[in-house]
Amino acid sequence: MVVICALGNPCTMFEEIGPKFYATEDKCVARAEQKAIALVKTYEEFGYYIESNAYSCLYVDTTQSI
Repeated sequence: MVVICALGNPCTMFEEIGPKFYATEDKCVARAEQKAIALVKTYEEFGYYIESNAYSCLYVDTTQSI
């Protein structure tokens, strides 16, 4: 997930459509960073001042059955 807060606008959270699973948390965080950088660049190209941004991954335990 990526959260972007542009000055004068509410913060916006972006999530991948459909879950994506990564072999390690590091790989997930690296991909989230790439997406955050791309989103910030796009906002800036449209003249927005980015006050802050953050990215993270959600751990899903796939070893537990329901």
